[in-house]
Amino acid sequence: MAWTQVLRRRCGLLPALLLVACSQPAPSSSEKPAAAPTAFVWPATLSPFGDGFPNAGDPCRRLGESPLTASYLDDSAILVGCPGAAFDAAAASVINGKAGRVVGAAEGVTLISIPQGDANQGMPAADEATAASKK
Repeated sequence: MAWTQVLRRRCGLLPALLLVACSQPAPSSSEKPAAAPTAFVWPATLSPFGDGFPNAGDPCRRLGESPLTASYLDDSAILVGCPGAAFDAAAASVINGKAGRVVGAAEGVTLISIPQGDANQGMPAADEATAASKK
């Protein structure tokens, strides 16, 4: 056999061996693919409403009155809940962007109070009290 034929045979096998060596093994039937993270399910006990806070699609929600939220509600503030801990991105953005403060946590949700100013502004009693305090 001529040396060129020997070289061709050896070099012909080389690419095939490289492909086999570099290919990934097929997953076995016992290996399960990683599950996608599950979406947060809002507990009804917090009375969440809306489709996101501060914008639609955001992970936080406004919270209504319920036995779990009653002690955190204030007529001059909005109560917002964000899934996860206070230092998670969702809660941190509401705290920093809306001057909110963490008032509690319940069922995996951080509760944040966002001040809205004087809830009684424009009412006669509030206007009189404000005028009297300025004298």
